[in-house]
Amino acid sequence: MSPKPLEQVTLADLATKDDLKNLVTKDYLHQELNSLKQELRQEFRGEMGSLKEELRGEIGSAKRELRGELGSAVNLIMGELGKMSARQEEMAGTLARLVAKSEGVMQ
Repeated sequence: MSPKPLEQVTLADLATKDDLKNLVTKDYLHQELNSLKQELRQEFRGEMGSLKEELRGEIGSAKRELRGELGSAVNLIMGELGKMSARQEEMAGTLARLVAKSEGVMQ
């Protein structure tokens, strides 16, 4: 067998049938890539779903905690308002007694 010029050498001249059987085709690569994309999408959706659930739980917990703190703050404010109201009533009584005394002195 005489050697061929380089321009005429083909892949079949350089490889055996067994070598050629193991070659990957463009369609096969495309199919595998699409399969991987689908798998990644499903995994991503699953992860996103679990993250959403985790965030919902955290937000719910934070809301409950804030409601509790808000309730405590409202209770403190109501207590202070009650004290102020009691002081005003006490001052009104004192003022009424002073007015009554001053009227008695004036008469």
